[in-house]
Amino acid sequence: MDGAFYEELLEFAVSLANKLQACGAETYRVEETIVRIIEAYGQKKVDTFVIPSCIMASLETSDGKMITKIRRLKGGDTMLDGIEKYSSLCRRICNEKPDMTEARKLLRDTEKSVCVYSTFIYYLSAFLIGAGFGIFFGGTLMEMLAAGICGLATGASLRFMSKFNANTYFKSFVSSFILGFLANVLAAIGIGKNADIATIGALMILVPGFLFTNSLRDIIYGDTMSGVNRLVQVLIIAVAIVVGTSASVSLSRQLFPSIDTGLIPIDHPLFIQCVAGLIGTLGFGLMFNMHGRGIPLALMGSIISWVVCSLCMQNGIDESVSYLIAAASSSFYAEIMARVRKFPATSYLLCALVPLIPGAGIYYTMDFIRRGMGAEAYAKGMSTASIAGAMAIGVLLISTAFRMWGVWKKSKIKMEGMGKGAKK
Repeated sequence: MDGAFYEELLEFAVSLANKLQACGAETYRVEETIVRIIEAYGQKKVDTFVIPSCIMASLETSDGKMITKIRRLKGGDTMLDGIEKYSSLCRRICNEKPDMTEARKLLRDTEKSVCVYSTFIYYLSAFLIGAGFGIFFGGTLMEMLAAGICGLATGASLRFMSKFNANTYFKSFVSSFILGFLANVLAAIGIGKNADIATIGALMILVPGFLFTNSLRDIIYGDTMSGVNRLVQVLIIAVAIVVGTSASVSLSRQLFPSIDTGLIPIDHPLFIQCVAGLIGTLGFGLMFNMHGRGIPLALMGSIISWVVCSLCMQNGIDESVSYLIAAASSSFYAEIMARVRKFPATSYLLCALVPLIPGAGIYYTMDFIRRGMGAEAYAKGMSTASIAGAMAIGVLLISTAFRMWGVWKKSKIKMEGMGKGAKK
């Protein structure tokens, strides 16, 4: 093979990995995509280094020459359909090993086939997230409506600012301010008395729960730079949300002193919670462009996770441990579905974790800070952080176990192949 082929091979592998990264794929998936494609064509000496905004990959040719490619990612979003289709393309390339001209054509065809929902579906998803979690967190039907309206406003705010390339932190601050203020305005005019519930429901759109889980996953897998990068993003986004929501609530409570505060959320039956969580999860699935026949299976994971968590807490298990068990159950379900349907576990895991995201904990921590209740804010903040950490650990335990099993299985197959070759 000449130098031109190596150049083309590395360029193609990095291009495909870049598409995955732009769709929100995990760091290890992006790195493994490059390695698997290069190794499929018989080249073993390849190194990769990936952080959320950049890919660096190098390949050593048979004559000892080093070729390096660097690709910068300037923007991206969570595109579940893209992750599934580009991962499927990677498997196809590794199995068929087409020439680079055909491989590039397949990549262009795959890029065209990635589905993006219409503007109407985007706003519907924003409404469903707010409305679903408005009920999930203990609201009435009117508060569900208010949360849905706030979700629409949040979605519109994010979409508008994205057109002007506003950064994530600014978008989080402005959107959280708008939704918090609107929730209190709606409460003042009689659409949902509990403005806190409406705010929490819509706030779920902004909470960086998935980013936090991925940051810890990267750190555990040894991708420390990537994990720390994501974790810093999580902290800054969280601060932007806290400041924006706190400012809006303080302003609205001064403008509308008649708003009832301190209202106790309704303790809905588990069935109602599951249905509400399912609606909110469907909203996330649509917002993140999840397509195909796997949608019902992915949504089923949200019911499994919340039922497991609720039953654990009802039986006296510590809250953090309950979330850990529920997250582990979600991860196990996602890994099984991924292997049954030959798709990445990301879609199933994302949907299963949605009801576990501690959106209410983040909001009430902020509210205690706003009211100067330091001890309560510290207690609620630590509880929220422990829940988020427990979820990440639960996911990591199962996903790591499955990865180890996959490595062992490949090693066993390789050894069996070597044994058969020796007999011959």
